[in-house]
Amino acid sequence: MQKLTELLRRTGTRLALVTVLSFPAVTGAQSMTDTLIHIPDVVINASRYDHFRDDVKTEEFRDTVIRHYAGESLGRLLSGQTALNIRAYGVGGGSTSISIRGSSSSHVQVNWNGFPVNSVTLGSSDISMIPAAGFDRISVAYGASGALYGSGTFGGAVSLSSELSPEKGLSGSAFIGAQSLRTLNGGLSFKAGTDRLAWKVFTWGTASENEFNYYDYIRQAEQRQTDGDWNDFGMIHNLAFRLSSASVLEAGLWYQGKEYNIPSRIGSTTYEHQSDSTLKLYLGYRYIGNRWSLKARAARFDDLQKYWQKSTPDAPVNSIDSRIASLQYYGDLNFRYYMPSGFSFDAGLTGSIVTADVSAYGEEKLEKGIALFTGLKYTLDRLTLQAVLRKEWFNTFSSGLLPSLGFRWDVIPDKWALRANYSKKFRKPTFNDLFWIPGGNRDLSPENGYTLEAGAENTFRISGTSTIVTDISPYYTHINDMIVWRPGGAFWSPVNYQEVRSAGLDLSASFTTEHEKIRFSSTLRAGLNHSVANVAAGSESLTMLYSPLLITSWKNSLAAGIFEIEVTHSFTSERHFSDDRLLDPYSLVDIRAGANIPAGKGKIGIHISCNNATNTIYELIRLYPMPGRYWAAKIDFNY
Repeated sequence: MQKLTELLRRTGTRLALVTVLSFPAVTGAQSMTDTLIHIPDVVINASRYDHFRDDVKTEEFRDTVIRHYAGESLGRLLSGQTALNIRAYGVGGGSTSISIRGSSSSHVQVNWNGFPVNSVTLGSSDISMIPAAGFDRISVAYGASGALYGSGTFGGAVSLSSELSPEKGLSGSAFIGAQSLRTLNGGLSFKAGTDRLAWKVFTWGTASENEFNYYDYIRQAEQRQTDGDWNDFGMIHNLAFRLSSASVLEAGLWYQGKEYNIPSRIGSTTYEHQSDSTLKLYLGYRYIGNRWSLKARAARFDDLQKYWQKSTPDAPVNSIDSRIASLQYYGDLNFRYYMPSGFSFDAGLTGSIVTADVSAYGEEKLEKGIALFTGLKYTLDRLTLQAVLRKEWFNTFSSGLLPSLGFRWDVIPDKWALRANYSKKFRKPTFNDLFWIPGGNRDLSPENGYTLEAGAENTFRISGTSTIVTDISPYYTHINDMIVWRPGGAFWSPVNYQEVRSAGLDLSASFTTEHEKIRFSSTLRAGLNHSVANVAAGSESLTMLYSPLLITSWKNSLAAGIFEIEVTHSFTSERHFSDDRLLDPYSLVDIRAGANIPAGKGKIGIHISCNNATNTIYELIRLYPMPGRYWAAKIDFNY
């Protein structure tokens, strides 16, 4: 394994060096209009996350993909569309997290309109609480830059974006679905706009008994889960108002609630319940001048989680009764100037005020932070160079300087491109790490380290209607002072305990072809990763928990007229759930088929899905049962 890690690290380094040394002497310049997207009467200016992402691997999902996941969570979309490591505590309402490139879930930042929605207590994001169809665009930045995103991006970042603009139009959709897990869901979306004002709303609800059979390998008997019922509901509003030809005011509201009876684990019987609610508010202003743009944004996130556990279902007193409330305020200011020579310059600052009221803290805790950043991007014909620098200060510590350097070279435009990036990163301790009683450690230092990655994109046009697209991305990540909870006497406590080295390859290859009304596509994705942790110099290396060596996803889609069918095969290799014990590898096959029938100015969609068609027995998290084969059906109308 150590040889594999070293080989992957050397491969990434050599590819980056070869690309740098191969730069040709190119002349010419690119005007600022190449960065702005022009639409009649509308000019949309890219966010800094989009503006500076040319040097890293990024995947995007828009309406054609997102609409298939109406009524499902972000976790379901990512598990079906990527080769990422999605870890769920059961199916349905169970807490779900995402891991990228062998990292922990607290090393992936999830943001809504540019602001992180990760838990301030745990550092991770429960993506079972994120509706996949609630956003116009979902993007995954692998190994996202610390200089752009700030804390917690050793693995990457997931961005949830609204792209509403004032323009005339009326559209909407509605859906209703059912699953054999005794689940019902439904929702609707509506968008209306004029030249000055646009409004969009998405609302949804789910009620599930979450019942299925599974094999209890501890009790050596077939069991039926009947204690995992859950329900959730929510709505997301977006508003855009054109103040002038150059300025737009935008706002967003996201409200959601979920009730979940946490099911018993394999080999045990428990009585637990969790209640989650969130209210997120967003306000933004953007102005686009002749050669410059200004964006000012603010957000307020109010989250509440209640958890209780009983010794028996009729116990008059809870054996555990926990309340976790957090309130987050964010502000963000970004200025960009476009120079005639092909340069663009960014500068800005962000600020945050975060409070957490948790039963185990004893009292309310407060964190204040501010960050300054600047970025420079230069485009010369087919070559793009960029550099970003960031520094963060908090009331108890600072991040140190966070540089990011990278390039993209379109060697043969639209056919072959190379990219590379170096980014320094950090992750601040969570509130639980600092303040939990007993065990919290206020002397913790932030995790720190760097990522080095490269990439090659290739497009082969076999004919006028057939194309093959490939992407290969070797990477190496080094983390110092990783925070780990360790036993110490009567209780556990977090310490800056481990050095982590992670190396791997992200691979993708897709083939698409069309003939008259028939379209076929086949996409293979693979994530190869080896991550090890060292406690001290010369000590034995430990494998990261729940970090598989290989994840693959192979999706095949066929559309013929109004009919379509999609078959997805995924594989996850064995992974450690303790230092010396492994979960078995598993393969899953999901099938979805249906028709989109024209109806007036819209379409009626009727689809049936068979999930885990091979009835595989598997676990994502040790002792949490997953269902065998189950069915789903959905009817939707889009206009």
